[in-house]
Amino acid sequence: MAVRCPECESDLELDGYDLDVGELINCPECSVELKIASTDPVTVALPPE
Repeated sequence: MAVRCPECESDLELDGYDLDVGELINCPECSVELKIASTDPVTVALPPE
């Protein structure tokens, strides 16, 4: 499962990760913090400042 970073447009490969809604991850390309917005399908969003 791959999702796209809303900041740098990189594909994030999230296979094998047990993700929960609201969990925070970092983009490996641009290091921006992303929030898991949904898990089926997996989507990410920039968390509110």
